[in-house]
Amino acid sequence: MYHRFNENRYPSTNIQMDVFKEQMGIIKNSSYTFSNPKNFVKNFSSLKKNKEILITIDDAFLSFYLEAWPYIKKNKIPFILFVSTEPVGKKGYMTWEQIKEVEAEEFTVIGHHSHSHEYLIDRDNNFEFNSSTVNVFSNELPTEIICGAEKSPP
Repeated sequence: MYHRFNENRYPSTNIQMDVFKEQMGIIKNSSYTFSNPKNFVKNFSSLKKNKEILITIDDAFLSFYLEAWPYIKKNKIPFILFVSTEPVGKKGYMTWEQIKEVEAEEFTVIGHHSHSHEYLIDRDNNFEFNSSTVNVFSNELPTEIICGAEKSPP
């Protein structure tokens, strides 16, 4: 799971691109294969000939798009980008246009990561689901499938 790329101000969620590239090289040159998230549901229960790894990237930070996306796109490394819909387009976050560009590739999937990225541990058991993120995804992304779940009809 990755978050930020080359953002030294956030050391707990940041990775330097040289380290990220090294990690991707280790995976590529090992007995692991990158798992394409578009095939995840279909292949989940099948026996695997090789060990698989699924790359996930959280929060749609702009540093992902500016730093990691060119490398990932060039190398066609499959991954899921989990997006919190509330901060999209705000300072430090990707725009919907950038998210749509990423989603257009055959090796990427955009996943739900809540609307506001609240710290849910502070919520009580009566917490109600906020459908804002589902509505935003339905309005913004053109695909019929998001993370293996069919979108509701309009």
